[in-house]
Amino acid sequence: MIKNYLKIAWRNLRKNKVFSIVNIAGLSLGIACALLIIFHVKEELGYDKGFSKADRIFRVTLQGTGQDPRHWAATSPILATSLQQDNPAIEKVVRFHRLFPYQVFSYTPAGNDTKRFEEKGGLFADSTATEVFDLKFNAGNAATALSQMDAIVLTEEMAKKYFGSENPIGKILQDDIRKIPLTVTGVIQSFAFRSHLKFDYLVSMSSVVHYIDQHSLENRGWSGFYNYVLLKKEQTAASTAARFPAFLVKFFEAAGEKRNEILANRKLNLQPITSIHLHSKLEKELYPNSDITYVYIFSIAALFILLIAAVNFINISTAQAFNRMKEIGLRKVAGSTKAQLVRQFLGESLLITFIATVFAIILFRSIIPFYNNLTSKEVHFENTLTPLNTGIIIIMILVIGLLAGLYPAWFVASFNPIDSLKGKKNAGSAVNTVRKSLIVFQFVIAVFMIFSTVIIYRQMKLFHNRDLGFNKEQLVAVTMYNDIWPAYGYLTDAIKTNKSILNYSIVSTLPGERFGMYGFGQLSVAENENIPGSTRALWGDEKMLATLQIPLKEGRDFFPQLPEIKKHEFILNESAVKAFQLQNPLGKKVVLDNDTGEVVGLVKDFNFASLHAQVEPLVIQYKPRRTNYLLLKVAPQQLPATLKFMESNIKQLAPTSTFSYSFVDEKLNQLYASENKMSTVFKAFAGFAIFISCLGLFGLSAYSAQLRIKEVGIRKVLGASVLNVTFLLTQNFIKLVLLATVISWPLAWWTMSRWLNGFAYRVDINVWTFLISGLFALLVALFTVSYQAIKAAVLNPVNSLKTE
Repeated sequence: MIKNYLKIAWRNLRKNKVFSIVNIAGLSLGIACALLIIFHVKEELGYDKGFSKADRIFRVTLQGTGQDPRHWAATSPILATSLQQDNPAIEKVVRFHRLFPYQVFSYTPAGNDTKRFEEKGGLFADSTATEVFDLKFNAGNAATALSQMDAIVLTEEMAKKYFGSENPIGKILQDDIRKIPLTVTGVIQSFAFRSHLKFDYLVSMSSVVHYIDQHSLENRGWSGFYNYVLLKKEQTAASTAARFPAFLVKFFEAAGEKRNEILANRKLNLQPITSIHLHSKLEKELYPNSDITYVYIFSIAALFILLIAAVNFINISTAQAFNRMKEIGLRKVAGSTKAQLVRQFLGESLLITFIATVFAIILFRSIIPFYNNLTSKEVHFENTLTPLNTGIIIIMILVIGLLAGLYPAWFVASFNPIDSLKGKKNAGSAVNTVRKSLIVFQFVIAVFMIFSTVIIYRQMKLFHNRDLGFNKEQLVAVTMYNDIWPAYGYLTDAIKTNKSILNYSIVSTLPGERFGMYGFGQLSVAENENIPGSTRALWGDEKMLATLQIPLKEGRDFFPQLPEIKKHEFILNESAVKAFQLQNPLGKKVVLDNDTGEVVGLVKDFNFASLHAQVEPLVIQYKPRRTNYLLLKVAPQQLPATLKFMESNIKQLAPTSTFSYSFVDEKLNQLYASENKMSTVFKAFAGFAIFISCLGLFGLSAYSAQLRIKEVGIRKVLGASVLNVTFLLTQNFIKLVLLATVISWPLAWWTMSRWLNGFAYRVDINVWTFLISGLFALLVALFTVSYQAIKAAVLNPVNSLKTE
């Protein structure tokens, strides 16, 4: 019987080629999209779970509970070591530290030219990192590699870049900025899984004394290190954290703070390492993280696309079932039970699903490069064929086949044998209601995704086109390494001769980068003491506002004071004035990071950071020697020539330096990398969802036109025009799409309103969004069904009427 079932199923597939192709194509595309999303979500959820001790590794974070509610990912350099001494539940601690600006390393092999590169992915690390984070060494001694002074451990890729096929162990990498030789003591493999810890090299923590002064390394209030703890096996995070309040008091009392203020203003937390990537957007994150919201969005998208494909299958299968009524009637008369018929049609459903899955896997493999390009990931098809993933695919085949085939199988098995043998079709059958409901369901999802895509697109457009309060266009930032500074005067002389450079300045931080927090307050005249607070800070020179085209609101710009600064001057933004309640701030004495000076100007708020949050208080100080970038405002169409000009001059004036540059607008765009990727991927999947819905509509409209072919012929004989017939055959489908649109609108509005609430600056959901989503869905549906309708309408009525 199984052989007979398969033979009948194959004959039906060949007999109804159009409907078979629509069914298989819809399922193939749906399964391929779902597979892609499932593997994407699986990868996102798997961050940091590859560490063997992942369930016991926690990051220590510091949360403000008083007037400053900031939650810090980075904490004091001595916090973790002090915690370990105080808390017996902690087995080991690991500290990481990131330096700014980026480093420049060089290696000079015997008799060859020097290899010099700018390195952006390095961390200082404690020697315990090798054990806690399972670092796998290809070369070197794991136990001692990070214990030595001035030791550096490289990843395989970085080792190959500098040393090629040479054995790197014992070789010297020169830190060209600080002129420190670093000995290569190990080569490690990159993690085989995704992790929030990203680095190309690790420098031993004992070497940090060359880079940071001892006072800072002992500062209990400086959030400069990332502190991780490994708990003992029998310990829990809750029991360990219960000792934190008492520890906090001892820790900060040693710095002269009062007990009540410590407990009122601070709280220590243990953050599971596996939750960082998707659940952490704290102050001073090591690197930007993703968001669990996008995992939910993609998971729902996968479910929607599979449901749409399954709905197509159900609709077309039930429609085609009427063509097999006589076969079913004969089987029932011959003794087939309802259960046997259900099994037969479920078997056919599983066969179609299996064929669709084969095509889906081929399609999945072909679109992986497209997916990698959209998401900046490196997914390889071969790596997805794990036993677990193969199991997921098998389960998916069974679930989709059963769910999609269960209702058609039950529906077919329920035919009355007498009606079946007569070929009698009940136009009022409940299946018609179900079919219409499923069409509505499909287009509710399709309109929802169109609506969401429009909102996401508009929000992304706002990010990239909003007036930020300064001009980000044509701004080039050249990194000012130490060996450039002695030639800075000569470099600016050269810049002044280049008419393509409209303006220039030096700044400490670029818009889009992380602005540090520093102590700030007004100097009390009565008590001659600083009123404490904290603010974002930016250091620059007298040309900075002009280069960024930030207009002064009140006061004046900085006076040039190089080579010697005789008095400190500050410019505040509007948020700083409000936050520190400065009445008539011009001329007031303030203190920023131990520098006391006078407020000389005010500027309007400008968005130097992400539009996810409101503009924060910012204090700009005249302090050219504390800057990191030479900022150039370049004339349009002159960027390539200007970059060559700058590279040539820097190489001439500072031969040992590295020419490195970036664009300010690109820095700002990186703030929305997660949203940009989500937007692009979501638009692609929305397109797939609409296409699959239209495939189903195409199949049903073809079936509907086929059923009414004689009616069309009679109407044409009686004088109906092509337009009349087309309207007749499409009106029911259009009504269903309109109903789906009306149902979808409130759901889409509610969902996207909640998503937009995550942004301080967001677009409004206006009436045009509703109209565009509804009109687009209607036009797509009309185009899909009108093809079959027009095809039937133009058919010769003689041929229509003689069709049996």
